[in-house]
Amino acid sequence: MENAKASRAVVLIPAYKPDERLVALTGELREKGLDVLLVDDGGGETFAPIFARCRALGAQVATHAVNLGKGRALKTGINEALLTWPDLASIVTADADGQHTVADILRLIDAVESHPDALVLGSREFTGDVPFKSRWGNRITRAVYALASGVHVGDTQTGLRALPRRSLEAMLRIDGERYEYEMNVLLKLRDMNLGVFEVPIETIYIDDNAGSHFNPVRDALRIYMVIFKYLFSSVVSFVLDYALYWLCLGRFGLPPLLSYALARLVSSQVNYHLNKHTVFSGRGGKHSMAKYYALAVVQGLLGAGLVQLIPTLLPISAAVVKIPVDIVLFAVSYLIQRDFVFAK
Repeated sequence: MENAKASRAVVLIPAYKPDERLVALTGELREKGLDVLLVDDGGGETFAPIFARCRALGAQVATHAVNLGKGRALKTGINEALLTWPDLASIVTADADGQHTVADILRLIDAVESHPDALVLGSREFTGDVPFKSRWGNRITRAVYALASGVHVGDTQTGLRALPRRSLEAMLRIDGERYEYEMNVLLKLRDMNLGVFEVPIETIYIDDNAGSHFNPVRDALRIYMVIFKYLFSSVVSFVLDYALYWLCLGRFGLPPLLSYALARLVSSQVNYHLNKHTVFSGRGGKHSMAKYYALAVVQGLLGAGLVQLIPTLLPISAAVVKIPVDIVLFAVSYLIQRDFVFAK
């Protein structure tokens, strides 16, 4: 091996119907003494000669009988690498279409050795002549991902990633069979106790990135699901709270204050469990309920105070001002629950 550090890393390249660029990349990586693992994602006999040439250069090849998607190909490769190289230190995933250079792959290998508790991302700068779909797709998902996870990254769509050894078994259990898998990995960073370290890489687009399968609307919606789940939990809790209040008040004739307290006690328990297990994947630990109710008390007092204070300062009624106050507190409550109440 040319490089002792590089010898402990495997370059994993999922490929569906590749061309000569895969052969060229494989050859360059092998010249650097790197182990290369390709996953033929169901290209069939037509593309078998490409993989045969890569195998002749020294690459390992795992094969899918049919196309199963990039996510499944990555998981197949991770599993194969764990079985083939017991002394594996890291895996660097790269694309087969020539958008990732050998120099950048080597930089990620060095970076993951220095940051073994982080997912290392090869982040593009998105400057110059960047295709519209790629530029705006990344901006959308970057902003939404930061809101959903509290983690800020410069390039959510990059396929050039270095995975430290300690994360590989967890990577195999992450949902996603196709292009959503890489986004799901980012959304599970906290659950895996992984940080993020970004390495700037060269931005290369071939044929205006016509081969990209990224869909900015579809993939952004996958991230928005975290926000949608939180909104759903809040709506369910509100409806339950309202229904129980009027049931206690009208059906059983309880005093308004007692009716309010009983309704809020039940609805808050429902909201807590929905948030903990549906929105935030069971995070939070044994103190999450205490932190949740502390937040609820502070939020309730703050909301009541603002509804009384603002009408004395502005020409607006208490009934109207409650709407923007509740919206702001709703958003702030989400951020606090994400980063404090249900933090890993």
